[in-house]
Amino acid sequence: MKTGHQASAYRLGTPPRSRSDREETAVFGTLMTVFLGGSPFVAYAAGRWISARLSGKAEVQQASLRQVPATLLQASPRCSGHGAGAGRATPAQWRAPDGQLRTGPVSAPGGTTAGGTVRVWVNQEGDLADPPMQETKIANRTELVQGLVAALFAVGLGAIGHQARRRLDQRRITA
Repeated sequence: MKTGHQASAYRLGTPPRSRSDREETAVFGTLMTVFLGGSPFVAYAAGRWISARLSGKAEVQQASLRQVPATLLQASPRCSGHGAGAGRATPAQWRAPDGQLRTGPVSAPGGTTAGGTVRVWVNQEGDLADPPMQETKIANRTELVQGLVAALFAVGLGAIGHQARRRLDQRRITA
């Protein structure tokens, strides 16, 4: 009498396979199911973790940085063509949070006159700093991490599948 698996295999026109073939199919079917079922959760968890970390970092930056006006000491060079609207390094002065006058190059739009002001971010010591991380940057980095984690999850499962195939092949050879 034929089992259910053998009967369905015969109906499909394929002869029954060896035990190791069935084991290999089961392993790879399981790995595929784990990937399809697990990768959304793994990516979601990684996204939540990195988003929380980056949001915390942004809050610390927001609390420790200040935006202050900087007065340009000379006109910002005007540029035409590609990148014409980009900021140019121009000497400027600004006041640090402790009141000291600081001088250094700041990014100013091309064509800004001497004496004009631009807003710059400074830290507690009055040094120029990058602006605090914005939500769009956090979202972009979160999506990147989610994609990378899903890909690494797939690579890990692929490595498990490769090892399983090697062990099954070893059993086939020794049998």
